[in-house]
Amino acid sequence: MSKCESCSQAGKHAFCSLGQQSRAFLESHSVTMEYPRGTVLFREGDRTDAVYVLCSGRIKISTSSKEGRTMILRIADAGDVLGMSAALTDGEHEVTAESLEPCVARVLSVKHLASMLQAYGDASIGAAKSLAQDYRAAFDEARLVALPGSPAGRLARLILDWTDEARKNSKAVVTMQLTHEELASMTATTRETVTRTLSRFRKDKIIAMRGVALTVLQPAMLEQLSAC
Repeated sequence: MSKCESCSQAGKHAFCSLGQQSRAFLESHSVTMEYPRGTVLFREGDRTDAVYVLCSGRIKISTSSKEGRTMILRIADAGDVLGMSAALTDGEHEVTAESLEPCVARVLSVKHLASMLQAYGDASIGAAKSLAQDYRAAFDEARLVALPGSPAGRLARLILDWTDEARKNSKAVVTMQLTHEELASMTATTRETVTRTLSRFRKDKIIAMRGVALTVLQPAMLEQLSAC
């Protein structure tokens, strides 16, 4: 695998903006792993043994209730660090991480993470930023589920959030590889409602879809719906 400094994510994220010494430590002490679509990197309740610096691909982060219901909390993207909270508390993973597409990650053991954080201040700042990102993601999920009063509003808010993220990465379309069941999990509704709502959005020319590519045609309409 190429060096971090030659990666397209260099300088864009907490663990992709490390100084020369801490970056060299990460490169020399981590193991580069490739994960096919559908691979579970770790499960909720597993004892943590490493953190995962996602280099490419997307990871579904979810949690489950005792009754077996699953809620998708967020979709992790390149540059995200997975498992930091569990690693720092030397505890169990609070969530399950599963690849939505082929992914590449640097896997750094908890032992080497501790040494890295003790030796390099910028790495400690990166870990703090990673935790802050996890907190923000939890807040955004709570906002998504609690504030829009209708399933259409929640789905509209989710599409708008993904569009904003795609724009930050200079992408004109949203790549939506989640199933309707998974979208329902993220928006606290049912698969049938998601299917019906997306069909209405397309019919009303609010969005356009071609395969997994989604384009927002009327963002103002989505904003209006998400406020309901």
